[in-house]
Amino acid sequence: MNVSCDVIRDLLPLYVEKMASKDTRTIVDEHIESCEDCRKELNKMKLQPAYSIPADTDAGPLRSLRNKLLKKKIQTIALTILLTLTFVVIIMANLTMPENIPYSMDVVKITERSDGTVLAEFGEEVSDYDLSRILVEDQSGYEYSITTWNSYWTRNIGKRRAQRTILNPNGENVVSVYYYSADESHDILIYGKDLYPGGGMKSLPRLVLAYYLLTAIVFTALTALLLLLFRKESRMKKRLIRILFIPVSYIIGHLCVRGFPTSSYTALRDFVAILMVAFPLYFVFLLTVSLLSLYRQKTG
Repeated sequence: MNVSCDVIRDLLPLYVEKMASKDTRTIVDEHIESCEDCRKELNKMKLQPAYSIPADTDAGPLRSLRNKLLKKKIQTIALTILLTLTFVVIIMANLTMPENIPYSMDVVKITERSDGTVLAEFGEEVSDYDLSRILVEDQSGYEYSITTWNSYWTRNIGKRRAQRTILNPNGENVVSVYYYSADESHDILIYGKDLYPGGGMKSLPRLVLAYYLLTAIVFTALTALLLLLFRKESRMKKRLIRILFIPVSYIIGHLCVRGFPTSSYTALRDFVAILMVAFPLYFVFLLTVSLLSLYRQKTG
C-alpha cells in the first residue's frame, strides 16, 4: 500500500504509544523500512515523546500550603500549652485558697517581752496570717487586727508553718490586738485595752471584686451589642470579637477562682489569681478563633 509520509507521521504518535491497531502498525512498519526520514522521526519520538507533559516548576502554591500547615501546627501546640497552663492555674488557685481558722488559744498567742516588743506566736495549724494596724483616736498607739489561715496545699502538699512575728519592731505602742475570723462575726480582743466596750467590732470583707466583676459584665454586654450592630462588617467584627474576649475571660476567671461570691477577705490575692486565669484564657480564645478560621478556609 502506497502511503504518504505525512500520513505515516500522523500515525507515529499512536505507534510509539502502542495505541494503533495491528493493521496500522503493519502499514507503518512497511513504510519505515523504505523511508529513511520517517525512520529517523520514529527514533526521535522514542527518545523524546512528543506528548510528554512539562513539569510545573512553580513552587508558590506548595510553599503557601506548607506555611499554612506550619502555622496551624504552631497554633495547635500553643493552644494546648495555654489550656494546660489555664487548668494548672485554676487548680493551684483552689488548692491554695485561704481557709481562715477560728480563734483559740492554740491558734495565736500574744506576749509582751521585756524590751517592750509584742510577739505573736502561731500554732502548728497556721500556715499564714494577715496583720493590719490603725492609729487610735487619741494617737497614743496602734490598734492591730490579725487573722490566720491555712489551705489544702499547706496542710497536705507543700506544708508550711508561720511561727512568730513581732507586731511593733520599731517600738510602736500596741494599744490592743483583735482577732477576726473572716466570717463576719465580732472581732475578739486577745491583747491590750478593749476599745469598743459598748459593743463588738466586725472586720468586713472587701467588695472590690464585685465592682470589677460588674464592670466586666457591663463591658461584655456593650461589646456584644456593638458586635450585633456591626455583624456585617468583617473587619470591625473581628476587632470586636477580640475585645469581647477580654471581659469574658475575666468573668470566667472570677468564677473559676471565687465562684459566685464577690466579697473577699483576701481581695488582692484573689484578684491576682483571677488575672492569672484570665490572661492565658484570653489567648486560648484568640487561638481557637484563628484555628476555626483556618479550618473553614480548608473545608470551604
